[in-house]
Amino acid sequence: MADENKETVQPRRREHRGGDPTVGIIIIALIVFFFVNGPGSRGSERRGNSTDSNFNETAVLGGVQRSNNAQNFRSGDANAFMGGVELDLRDANMEGSEATIHVTAVMGGIDIRVPRTWTVVNHVTPVLGGVDDHTRSGDGEKKLIVEGTVVMGGLDIKN
Repeated sequence: MADENKETVQPRRREHRGGDPTVGIIIIALIVFFFVNGPGSRGSERRGNSTDSNFNETAVLGGVQRSNNAQNFRSGDANAFMGGVELDLRDANMEGSEATIHVTAVMGGIDIRVPRTWTVVNHVTPVLGGVDDHTRSGDGEKKLIVEGTVVMGGLDIKN
């Protein structure tokens, strides 16, 4: 009679709603890494010197080092997603009195080196990241405007 009143307890089953999202993120990151750094990716040009008045440098899960000695520098874009971009503009001459660099760093870093004669105007918005401007102000005749966003990353500007 004791057996009739006894309830059978069955273990609760957890519903399986897919795998671990970390594995998917790692696979996607590897695909992006190999796509960006593959044979047609300008991988051999990741370091070097440029004389272009405008530039566009992007690093995804990797790094880019670029020097620019343009005699008519105007503008540039630097983007880092889980990677790093190093720009050296110390040998460049600005066309006119103002130039602009637009930066976007997401979990990555961007380093910019500028001539001592340039004045840097910082319009970058950091979100859980940081912006360090270690430059000494120039004479005010040449202004480099740096604008953009840094999310969980860093931007370092120095002479």
